[in-house]
Amino acid sequence: MIRMSNRAWNNVLIFTVIGLILIFNLDKFRENDQTTRKVVNDGEYILSMQINEVELERAGQTWRIDPNGVQPSQQPSAQQLQTIINAWQQAYITPAGIEYDTNLFSNPNSLVVLYLAGQSKPIVVALNIVQEQLFFVIDQQVFILNSPSIQQLLEPIVQVKQ
Repeated sequence: MIRMSNRAWNNVLIFTVIGLILIFNLDKFRENDQTTRKVVNDGEYILSMQINEVELERAGQTWRIDPNGVQPSQQPSAQQLQTIINAWQQAYITPAGIEYDTNLFSNPNSLVVLYLAGQSKPIVVALNIVQEQLFFVIDQQVFILNSPSIQQLLEPIVQVKQ
């Protein structure tokens, strides 16, 4: 057995308790982390998406707007649709640091639904403009768009006014 004085054992006990407190509260320290993340994680792929009821779907190697659904006022080319999909695949968001408020975010300006390969539940992104600030709401968590611009994510399906 290790021979230590009472004072040394007290120090061991104190540091052990501090260590256990840190381990048990580690998840609380991570929640406050303001990390940037992607809307669509690396390795996940968009199979189809809806922007305000206009459905974009994959047709072989290209993208098209569902001919049976709602049509946008301006018909985009397959290249423009591919650019929109690529922008969503590379979209970075950061937590806004504000709580979800039903009064502020219950009526979104635009709604985007992303259907991913291998996922049964789609990602629903509500785009809200509050006091001239754009917020992304995903699962009642509020985010700010870092990149790309909102125009790259929505135009020409939805006309974005500056």
